[in-house]
Amino acid sequence: MLDLLRPDMMATAIWEISPQQLRRRGIEGLILDLDNTIVDWNRSQVREEVRRWAERARQAGLRLCIASNARRKARVSAIAEEIGAMWLAPAGKPSRRGLRRAMEMLGTTPEGTALIGDQLFTDVVGGNRLGLFTILVRPLSGRDFPLTKIMRMLEWLVLRRLRAGGEERA
Repeated sequence: MLDLLRPDMMATAIWEISPQQLRRRGIEGLILDLDNTIVDWNRSQVREEVRRWAERARQAGLRLCIASNARRKARVSAIAEEIGAMWLAPAGKPSRRGLRRAMEMLGTTPEGTALIGDQLFTDVVGGNRLGLFTILVRPLSGRDFPLTKIMRMLEWLVLRRLRAGGEERA
């Protein structure tokens, strides 16, 4: 069970992830979570650091697709356009169906795809179920959907257990 919850890599923020390093790993496409990964929860303003990172990722030859469980498609679409990404919403993570659809849009295989998100139980579990390279980032803000706040407490316990066992891969 812990294997499904274990990210392949952890980062403080998306802009700290090296697109060139991902390319060297054979990654061609990135599935990106939206809320608290690319933008603060329930916001539409993209931080300058994220905008610059997305540009570097595209210059490195990575294709980008936002896969969000958000239901406001116009918001997801506008943010995706701003960072030069395709988008899928609602994605239904951790279901494999939406993530497979995102890979179809990217034209990638599981081996050539990384998923970047801020939640263990949706992003990491969904990506790991398909054999994607999973990257967990810290949430951009302390604001969250109410259910997500509860899940964050469980995530904290899981991450503590992974760290205690020396099993965190960063």
